[in-house]
Amino acid sequence: MQINETARRTYETAMADLRNFMANPWQTEMAPYQVIPHVYYVGNKYVGSYLLDTSEGLVLIDAALQETVYLLFESIRKVGFDPKDIKKVLISHGHVDHTGGLRIVQEYSGCEIWFPKGDAFFLTERRDLILEEEHAPEFEVTGYYNYDDMMDFGNIQIQPVHTPGHTPGCTSFFITVHNNRTTLLGMHGGLGLNGLSKAELLQNGLPASLQEDYLNSLKKLVNVPVDIVIPSHLSHFPGDYLGMIANNTDGSGDALRVPDAWKLLIEDRIAQAEALFKQDELIDEN
Repeated sequence: MQINETARRTYETAMADLRNFMANPWQTEMAPYQVIPHVYYVGNKYVGSYLLDTSEGLVLIDAALQETVYLLFESIRKVGFDPKDIKKVLISHGHVDHTGGLRIVQEYSGCEIWFPKGDAFFLTERRDLILEEEHAPEFEVTGYYNYDDMMDFGNIQIQPVHTPGHTPGCTSFFITVHNNRTTLLGMHGGLGLNGLSKAELLQNGLPASLQEDYLNSLKKLVNVPVDIVIPSHLSHFPGDYLGMIANNTDGSGDALRVPDAWKLLIEDRIAQAEALFKQDELIDEN
């Protein structure tokens, strides 16, 4: 199949960034911050991780790379918590930049790991879709999401939503936090377009229908009334998210409550995806 040049460049850029940060993890270091009370960004410049201080204990969303776990633990300590106290880790999808650190986190804390069922085959017969074994050591999955059920942690509830495309099991999280006012946080589990051209899907043995799944799942979410966007990759937000963070000096989240920010994020990705998939159609026609 003819190569989609936009997809090729997207993939090569993504892999170059990934390999660089694996070789030089300190380059990803980023100061953690409070999003709102009980919710903290403890990820790095490359990929996001969020710590939730719930009534049922600490919940971590995504564990980033194995090579950056020391930065993750340091960030958790800086916001006032002990990584040994992590009770549960929720994973958005099976790629190494979200799962690579899981083995270390689980061994250190004894935490449960909840995983998208649609990506379970990444952990068995298709470990090549994560990355080489040395970057993604095996871990024990506690359970898989039931998308019909909300996960209730007392002061915080999390609704996992299946949003296939970036991976077959990609899962997004809508997080309701009860402080002085109720806040709905939205994290899309995987907005990356790398791997979604027809040629890439064919090469990876994945169905071409993931293109349609990606668009359909985005369109279903576009009007969710999210108060604050928490990106899985800060770079995916089509605006000055770092500037918004810098203005959130009191940790109240007020600077992050940008009207229609969620809609802007999702519509931007729909437009990018439609342009990419249109190129695939033109290649097919030729």
